[in-house]
Amino acid sequence: MRGIPIWQHAKYPPALSAKGVLFTAALCLACCATSTVKAQPLIAQAPGEPAPQSAPMPAPPGAAAPQAEALLTAPAGAAADTAATERDPVPVETDPESGIDAEIETGVDAGNESGTGAGAEMPADSGTGGGSTGFVSDFEDSPAIDLASTSSGDSFFSNIAWNGYFKNETAYRIKEPRSITKIRNTAGLTGVYSFSPSYRLTASGWIYYDLAYDVFDYDTVSARLERNADEPLTFLFNLGKEKDSSGADLRELYFDMMYDSIDIRLGRQIVVWGVLEGVRIVDEINPQDFRELIMPDLLDYRIPLWSGKVDWYRDEGTWEFLWIPDVRFHKPSPPGSEWELLQMVPGTIRPDTYDPMNWEYGVRLSTTLWDADMTFSYFYTWDDFPVVFRRILLNQLDTEPLFMPTYTRITIYGTTISKQIGDYILKGEFAYVTGKYFAVDNIDRNNDALLDFLGELERDHIRWGLCVEFNWKGMDISPGITQWIIPNYDPAMVQDQVDTSINLFLRKEYPRSSMLFELLLIQFTNLHELYINPEWTFFISDRFQIATGVDRFSGKSSQFGVLSNPLGAPQVRDQRSQFVGNFHDNDRVYIEFTYSY
Repeated sequence: MRGIPIWQHAKYPPALSAKGVLFTAALCLACCATSTVKAQPLIAQAPGEPAPQSAPMPAPPGAAAPQAEALLTAPAGAAADTAATERDPVPVETDPESGIDAEIETGVDAGNESGTGAGAEMPADSGTGGGSTGFVSDFEDSPAIDLASTSSGDSFFSNIAWNGYFKNETAYRIKEPRSITKIRNTAGLTGVYSFSPSYRLTASGWIYYDLAYDVFDYDTVSARLERNADEPLTFLFNLGKEKDSSGADLRELYFDMMYDSIDIRLGRQIVVWGVLEGVRIVDEINPQDFRELIMPDLLDYRIPLWSGKVDWYRDEGTWEFLWIPDVRFHKPSPPGSEWELLQMVPGTIRPDTYDPMNWEYGVRLSTTLWDADMTFSYFYTWDDFPVVFRRILLNQLDTEPLFMPTYTRITIYGTTISKQIGDYILKGEFAYVTGKYFAVDNIDRNNDALLDFLGELERDHIRWGLCVEFNWKGMDISPGITQWIIPNYDPAMVQDQVDTSINLFLRKEYPRSSMLFELLLIQFTNLHELYINPEWTFFISDRFQIATGVDRFSGKSSQFGVLSNPLGAPQVRDQRSQFVGNFHDNDRVYIEFTYSY
């Protein structure tokens, strides 16, 4: 008996793809073709106004950002929330509304193995400090508006502002099986059309192709056999294999209407709540893309949603109303990839998209109290990971369990604070969450031979996070702490009652060398895990930069369900839900080349 899905087996030969080579060649030609484009400010100069002074342009969305200021964890086995702020290769003014975050939630329990995406869930929050790109107005919480403009004359195209980038990301795994695991080439483009000063349309998207799957053997790139060495080969060979070799995505497409006291945004967009730029506590709005765990650029984590947002400016502060009819959930890493962990359980019941009964709603008040910026929010949403209810006969392990995975509603009551005290900036978030389910271990208190509570217990819980930002001898330093607490705790839960994670972010600029150094360190205290990511970014010109760094993981692998035994009955083993420890053999070095225009 196994508690994880069996996927269809498919073999991908290590043959070089002609379309991959052509795509890479096209990127090189496009770089040359755009090297003479002249960048101008986003907002057109009004007649009679003096010409504005030029300023360094921050990297476009998805372009080579210096490493994430983010991704700390929340409770082990509870909903993993990883968050992070947008990376900026050029130091600019910080806008608290522009933080980008990511959420990680793992946690599987009895009968749920190898990333079934249920059970004990493990938040990964991170981050702290660090600057994020300033925007045209306070209403602009989407980095898609930081653009360079190209226009000519008074034609239709003179009202269009746009920018883009070409990027190559190459990674090499330094542990066996050693291999280049990524040669991804990406092209991104963002454009804004201004109908008038009050009406504006924004669109952004990207397309990518990864040559690693064409040049190297699939099993070598994924390293699944080494990562699951304790599993029978017959089981592993029947698991699914999916290449994340190519893709295209319309990231954002929204229409802005800006009036004296009200701003309205309708369309596919990203909305960020919270002040801890690397921590997702209050902010649970956009689901996350885990195709590469927590390593992609921070903006790439988030899955945009078709939604409506209204900002109403009042004397007491700003009211923000949020309506989301687009019901989507976290996207797991591809089956068989080197970051395989969270996978969809077959038969998962998904709520109907655009059914009014399934819509999500939120409201937030941003105000100033006691010389501090504060927000108070309410969000009625869905848990972005399914709850895997299951019927298991504990005294008959050779009997196939019945899984009943479904998504459930949660409600988040939150508050945030940001206050400067001397040379220090103190930031905090607090949330009370109702309706969350937590996995339980193999227990049978009523002696009916069945797993109690259908494997899941509903409990309210508390999340809180705190960080302090300061500068010491030219280095930005930002330590932080995050905890999840379950007041009405049951010892049968796989999740700990109090789960703590600690992170540290360092940032140091070297102007004479045109270099930026960043270090992200995350300690998952309860899990005894550690993630370290130093990165160096070299600014060759105002358009071209090179970044190189290391991703280092330490910890143990998860243990869920039972262990297969081809010679007899399955073997029961202790349940252990881990996060980055599952990838202790995936340490890698990487280099990124980015050209922005």
